[in-house]
Amino acid sequence: MSEINERANIREIKEVHASLVGLGNMSTYQPISVSLDNIMSYVPADVMSMLQATSSGLKPAVTNTTIISPSMLRCGFKETFLPTLKRLEATGANPINARKAALLATLNIMDFKVAHNNVITENLKAMLQTKNMGTLNSGMKVVMNGLEAVHTDVFVKNITNACVIASQNTGFKNVEVKSVNGKTEVIATNLQGQHLISEISVDTKTNQVSANTETIGIMDGSCTQIINRFNDELKSMNIKIGKEKRTFTSGVCQMDYSKIIDKQDKELKRQQQAKKQQELKRTQKLNSNKRLNN
Repeated sequence: MSEINERANIREIKEVHASLVGLGNMSTYQPISVSLDNIMSYVPADVMSMLQATSSGLKPAVTNTTIISPSMLRCGFKETFLPTLKRLEATGANPINARKAALLATLNIMDFKVAHNNVITENLKAMLQTKNMGTLNSGMKVVMNGLEAVHTDVFVKNITNACVIASQNTGFKNVEVKSVNGKTEVIATNLQGQHLISEISVDTKTNQVSANTETIGIMDGSCTQIINRFNDELKSMNIKIGKEKRTFTSGVCQMDYSKIIDKQDKELKRQQQAKKQQELKRTQKLNSNKRLNN
């Protein structure tokens, strides 16, 4: 009997470094505070004075080794940006400058993780230079879309690395990672040829990240023990999950890629069985010929 563990809306994870995985290096990244430091000299004086007046001031946000999910960061941004903007506008500030200051103040207290490149910095500089409200709104959208994209990539790669480590520590030492139809597949195999498949996906509308894990070919009733061990490994990496569901599959695979792996395994077994039958018939024929000759 096999089993699937569905984990919807993963909320956070402790950083899992690629060096622990041995499957190639994960792209390097840094907290957004580094990008903000790089653009402070480009902030207009009137925007800077407003920024200093906000509750966050110019102090860098406290960053840690926990990575928050992109969906939670999106909610946090909405909860912070609009009240900050309203407070600045209430002072009679220029609307365009107020939006710039509100954006910087909000990002300053968010813990986005961004790749080590100049894209985010250049987008922020372009946004700060505009003097037109329509262009400003478009520039802010470019900044936020870029931030969400790179942060989501960092988050997914850390979840992937966590699933690799959890699989190996559960006894499925042979691990391969593939990208299939926009999803990340972690295919882990043990010495008996059984599989533990983890599938990481992102909801493009909500930015929620899910990670489902399914056992394949476990017929001795140990699937529950395997999933329990796998989950314990994930918990040791401080993964927080919004919603979790476990279902026995009775050997009928549920995830799309699990179905592919299961079909391949069955075809391989069929070919192996056919080969054995051919070898048996060949041996029987040879023995029959020997008896006739004798």
